[in-house]
Amino acid sequence: MSFEPFQLDKRLANGSVLIAQADFIQIRLSKDARYPWVLLVPEINDISEMYELSQQQQYKVLAVSNLVSKALTEVFSPDKLNIAAIGNIVKQLHIHHVARFEYDEAWPAPIWGLGEEKAYAPEIFSGRVASICKAIEHENKGEIHVNYYNE
Repeated sequence: MSFEPFQLDKRLANGSVLIAQADFIQIRLSKDARYPWVLLVPEINDISEMYELSQQQQYKVLAVSNLVSKALTEVFSPDKLNIAAIGNIVKQLHIHHVARFEYDEAWPAPIWGLGEEKAYAPEIFSGRVASICKAIEHENKGEIHVNYYNE
């Protein structure tokens, strides 16, 4: 059995920044400032669907998803939190967590394919990373080992 290093899809790498790691799961913040938007990416090559993960891996992804969901709700108080693993364009398994508001430009439609991506101002981006990471740590209560990365 050969070991191949994990390779993140270039579109995910270009469109988001690694802000934390929970075991084998990357926690990434989208570079699109229009929405508070976090992606979870399990570091397993050639996986595109949740059922392809072992049961133990699925439980870990769900636990991290719940942790991120609670953190986004704590920080942003969204009207709705959208969670999706669509993968029609990027096949690599990744799970979107998007805080939605009745006043956002896409509401109530999905965010994909609408309007132009808006870049963060550097100080806004670093503040968002800090607030999300702080909320993850607050919600975690030591149950999941998380490493944080400063941008």
